Amino acid sequence: MWATVSLFCALAAKASAVPDVPSVKISPNVEMPMLAFGTAKTSLSGCTVQDGVEQWLRLGGRHIDTADDYGTQPDVGRALKASDVPRKDIFITTKIPGPIGKSATLDKILNTALPQLGVEYIDLVLIHFPCKTFSPPCGQQYAEDRRDTWAGLVELRAQGKIRAIGVSNYDAGQVDEIVAAFQEAPAVNQVQYHLAYHNDTLLAHMKTVGTVLEAWASLGGPTVHGREPTISLGDPRLKEVAARYNASTAQVVFRWETQKGVVPVTATCTEQHAVGDLESFGFHLSNADMAQLDALMPSERLVV
Repeated sequence: MWATVSLFCALAAKASAVPDVPSVKISPNVEMPMLAFGTAKTSLSGCTVQDGVEQWLRLGGRHIDTADDYGTQPDVGRALKASDVPRKDIFITTKIPGPIGKSATLDKILNTALPQLGVEYIDLVLIHFPCKTFSPPCGQQYAEDRRDTWAGLVELRAQGKIRAIGVSNYDAGQVDEIVAAFQEAPAVNQVQYHLAYHNDTLLAHMKTVGTVLEAWASLGGPTVHGREPTISLGDPRLKEVAARYNASTAQVVFRWETQKGVVPVTATCTEQHAVGDLESFGFHLSNADMAQLDALMPSERLVV
């Protein structure tokens, strides 16, 4: 009997323990956990968004990533309401659509995002795309709309409705537009970044201006908009590195990203995988292994 009770207590303690996920400072007085749970429905198989978020919070995850375009802000809101984790301990990121202008930005946050999430403030709001559509790249086109949209986020930040503001899928020139017009850099730029596609020229520029890079499709795979994954988690070269650290290949990829200062966005319905993701900070890759992983990237033209 006592053995059974002891086992139950041990399992309960393990389930309730918050993993040691470090944070990165993205703006004055704002720290962002360096691993986020993504809520795009296409990234989750086997659970609802609400169930996935609830599990993430129960296991100790504290960073949730959603977007207006995902249509999952209500799901996240229900998960937050069901959780006993205090609001102040949860970091919420959402995204408004591409450059929509100041008025539409205010409306999206005040009348859609905040009510759907059921919160009084949002920790980080990103402009989802620099263009009117996701592709093709639009360069300097829509620059005025981007500035007007950013002005709306600045106003919302001043009102205390959001704590930090950033962008997603912006190239270096589009980030520089903001710096020139507003004398501040985006707190975050969320872009595609994984072993098969990592734009380290962009990463270096973001570090120069003071913007934290965040990775969507951080493991590659089928979420990369039709791309076939060129480096799978079963790649023998990746498994060789993982074996040296007694880690999973997914943990190695996340650690490779975080050691570069990149914040991964993950998504899983499986408790074992979620726990593994949260425990991916428990080892440090050597310089040699970092270089080996860097070299796995295929040759391909990068937009910087």
